Amino acid sequence: MIVCMSRRICVEMYNALIHLHPEWDSDDDTTGAIKVVMSGTKSEKLEWQKHIRTKQQIKVLRKRFKDPEDPFKVVIVRDMWNTGFNAPCLTTMYVDKPMQSHGLMQAIARVDRVFKDKPGGLVVDYIGIAPRMKKALAEFTSKDHKGLDVHQLEEAVAMMMEKYQVCCDLMHGFDWSGWKSATRWADSL
Repeated sequence: MIVCMSRRICVEMYNALIHLHPEWDSDDDTTGAIKVVMSGTKSEKLEWQKHIRTKQQIKVLRKRFKDPEDPFKVVIVRDMWNTGFNAPCLTTMYVDKPMQSHGLMQAIARVDRVFKDKPGGLVVDYIGIAPRMKKALAEFTSKDHKGLDVHQLEEAVAMMMEKYQVCCDLMHGFDWSGWKSATRWADSL
C-alpha cells in the first residue's frame, strides 16, 4: 500500500510505476497488479477517470486485495482504506503523507495484522512521521488509557468500520433522508 498526500500524486505515482512496469497495468478491475483507490466524480480530469470507481467496483478491489493469491499487490491511496480496511496479508505500507494521532494509528494498523507466518508489518516512512507516531503511541498508552490494548481497540474500530461499510452498501440508492420525520419506522420505507 502506498499512501500519498493528494489524489494528483496518487495518479502520478501510478503513472510512474506503470511506466516502469507496464505489465502491471489493466483497465479491468478483475485483473492487474496495481490500482489507485480514490474518491471522485465522473466530472474529474480525464486522466483520473480510470481511477474513480463505483462502490461495487471498489468492493471487487477490496476482495482481490485481501486475497494473498491474487496478483493485485499494490494499491495507491490518499484516504480510502487507511481506516476501516482490514487486509491481514498486507505487509508493507509506504507513507508519503503527513498523518497524526488516531488517523496515523489507524493507517499503521493496516499492516500490523496477524497473518499466517507474517512476523509483523513494515512502514516505510518517506515524510518523517516517526515523531508523530511516537506522540500518537504516547497518547494511546498514557495513564488515561491504562490497561487499554491498542491492538484490541484497533480491531474493534476496524470491525465497526467494516460493519458500517456493509450498512452503507445495503442502503446505497435508498432515499432515507426523511426517516427522522417519519412517525413510525415503516413510514420511512
